[in-house]
Formats: sequence, structure tokens, C-alpha cells
Amino acid sequence: MKYYSRLVLLAILSITATLAVAQKGYKIQFHINGLKDTTCLIANYYGNGTYINDTVKVDKSGRGTFTSPDDLPRGIYIFIISDKNYFDFIVNNDKVFSMEADKDNALKTMTIKGSPENTLFYNYLKFSKKEYDIVHSIQKEVDKHSKNADSVRMLSDSIGKINTVIIRYKLNIVKQYPASFLAFMINIMKEPEVPEPPVLPNGRKDSAFAYRYFRSHFWDDVSFTDDRALRTPVFHSKLVKYFDKVLPQSSPDTIIYEADFLIEKSRINPEMFKYMVWFVTHQYENSEIMGFDKIFVHVVNTYYVTGQTPWVNETVKKEIIKKSAKMESLLLGKRAPNMIMQDTSNQLLSMYSVNAKTLIILFWDPECSHCEQEVPKLKAFYEKDRERYGIQIFSVCADTSMAKMKKYIIKKKMDWINVDGPRTLTPEYHGLYDITSTPVIYILNEQKEIIAKRLSVDQIEKFLENYYRKRDKN
Repeated sequence: MKYYSRLVLLAILSITATLAVAQKGYKIQFHINGLKDTTCLIANYYGNGTYINDTVKVDKSGRGTFTSPDDLPRGIYIFIISDKNYFDFIVNNDKVFSMEADKDNALKTMTIKGSPENTLFYNYLKFSKKEYDIVHSIQKEVDKHSKNADSVRMLSDSIGKINTVIIRYKLNIVKQYPASFLAFMINIMKEPEVPEPPVLPNGRKDSAFAYRYFRSHFWDDVSFTDDRALRTPVFHSKLVKYFDKVLPQSSPDTIIYEADFLIEKSRINPEMFKYMVWFVTHQYENSEIMGFDKIFVHVVNTYYVTGQTPWVNETVKKEIIKKSAKMESLLLGKRAPNMIMQDTSNQLLSMYSVNAKTLIILFWDPECSHCEQEVPKLKAFYEKDRERYGIQIFSVCADTSMAKMKKYIIKKKMDWINVDGPRTLTPEYHGLYDITSTPVIYILNEQKEIIAKRLSVDQIEKFLENYYRKRDKN
């Protein structure tokens, strides 16, 4: 479940840690006006989710107490009245304090005693809400006058000025309360302010400077050894942005290097190390970007196979390693596993015996609705470009009925190499090629090395054009 609007998620930049109390444990008293005789939940943020931590019994006067005899993991916690009614609070250095608010408008009515951390936090939230409401109203005017360029420019300038005020407000908090949890949060959210690019010897400004600077300074103020970051709603989002938007999506090797670098930065803190390994594993286990399965395989081989993930259940770990091993044999650049199958003449044919500059492997099924759309498109492409790219197609039917297979081949005029998967010396081809549905396409070069996989037919021509252009250039 998600708690809070985007405004509050952006505003969760929580707060001063200047008053440290020596005692162990926490005692937080809540007084919720308009609430009585019920049980509320205490949850905390962790990574990209929220997790129930405890319960609080609220009496007939709306009062309840959350206590812990030991120190709690520090971060942002949530007092949950219902799925749509909750508010956040800070667990950090202030260990005994109280919070009072009306049930239906906690942000506006919140008063806090004994916690400078949460007082600063709510001052920030109220400030952000006020500024957000102004921006929202201006944005409505922008939409209303969208055809008037002058009005849009003037209104956009007003939004820009408000954003500048908000940025200054946050930076001032970092300056005045550098040891606070709010400063800690702001530093996680903060992005590099890129200076003017230098002038190159040719007299032009360095056009690549802004990207290089932004990327190299993206983590300047973030500590990978402080696990409080995990119990906020902002650290995970920053990780996702870095790996999905900041890093170039053209090379898995670049991402592998950056992933290892950040994981190693976190190693000194077991909780951060565990999370970073999990994040990269989860991020690339089922990546939709071709070739990025190499990242998952690398992480598994580096951290799971070598016994550096003791927190992972042994059964789960075995499955992860097994999946990685299967993926590793199908990485780009690997020689594709051979298949020896019976063709339409009832003769066994080895895929390795097919001589072709470009070999397209098609896994299909006569009753597959998607195949109905893709096979005719592949036929058209094959007829148009088979000579240009030296294409041969090794078409593997997944149906056990040879009669049904032959009928479909004739109907669709599939005049290429057709074999029947079930009639084979390679009965495990589903596992070899990770076929869980059809159609699936692999593309091999002359050496039977995988150069592309799981493309749609519409993507093949563009891929081959780029592949051979780059190869010929090299």
C-alpha cells in the first residue's frame, strides 16, 4: 500500500537530530482528536515499500502510546488510521515526545511536543503544501491559457520563481541543521547543480560536459553507509533514476561497473549492502532491455555463488543460481545451444549444419494467436531481405502433431527450414532456450553466436541494418 500523496512523498525530508537523549528505547504519545476506541497501525518505509511494525491501542479520548524498550531502526514511520488516513513521523534522536492532531486533517492541525525533529519536519510539510497549492493553481491557469504564449510564459516564470523559493528553503535547512534528519533526506533528494560548460580549444562549449558532471556528482551528498536512507521513500527512487535514466542504456558492462562500485561502497553497512545487492538483482532479473540479463548473471556469480548473501534462504538461492546459469548460456555473444530435430521429410537435422550468414531461430505453435500475426510478417521480411543479409530460418514447431504442423506450414507458405520440437534429439529445448511462450525469435551469426534475441519481427530489419553497418565499419 502507498501512503501519502506525491506532494508528501516529495516533502518527506525529515529533520533535526540536534537533541540526543541518552536513554534507550522510545515512547511516543499520540492524541488524535475525533478518534476513539480503536487500534491503529505503525508502519515504516523500507526501500520501495511500507511494512507494518506494530499496533497502537487508541482509547476513548483518542490517546495511544507507541513504545519500544530498545532502539528502533531510524527513519520515517507512519501512523495509520485507515488506508486513506495516515501521517508520517520521524524516529531518530528524539525518544520521548508527543503528537496531537485532528483525525481528518493531521498536516494542518499537527502540534508536537518534545521533538525538534518532528517539529521541523511538519513545518517543512506545511510550507511545501502551501507552495504546492499555489503552483497547482497557477498550473490550472497555464492549462486554461495554453494557446496564449505570453500568458503561458508569464505563468511559467511564476512557477519557476516558486521552485527557486522551495530550493532555497531546503538548502537553508541543510545549512542551518546539517546534522538533522531533514538535511539527511534533502541531501538524498538533491541533484547536482551543473555549472556553465567549459570552452573547448575549438572555441565551442563542451556539449557533453553537463551530462558528465551530472552523472559524476549524482551521489555527492548521499551516504551508502547510513541505513537510515532505506527507511525513507526517496532513496530507492533515486537508485531507480540513476540506473534507468542517468546511466547510458546501451551497454550492460557500464551498468555492471557502476553496480559493483555502489555495492562495494555499501559493504561496510550490512543492511545497506544487503539492500544494494537485492536492488540490482531485482532490477535486472527480468530486464526488458536486450543484453541486460548479463547484469543479473554477473551479480549472481559475484555475490550469490561466492556465498556473500547469507540472508537469502538456501532454497531461494539455489533457484536464483539455477536461473542465472540458464540465462548465462543464452547471453549475447554466446554460441547458441545446438538442436537436432526432425524436419518435414522425417529426417533429423542439426541446427549447427545450417550454413547462413544470418540464422533466425523461430519458436512457434500452430494454435498461438500471436504467431498468426508474426509469421506472415516474418515471411514478408524473409522474402524481401534474405539475400541482403544471407538469412536462413530454422523454424521450431512446439506442437506434437506433425500433420497439424505441416498444414500450418502450407497455409502460411513457410518455405524455410521447418522442424518439429517434440520429435528431436534435443527434448529439453524449452529449457535450453527459455521458451515459456511463443513466438520467440533468436538471431545468430555465421559462428552460431547469439547476436539478438526475443525481438519482434518489426524490430529485425532495423537491428540487422545496424548490426552489419557497425560490423562492416569495424
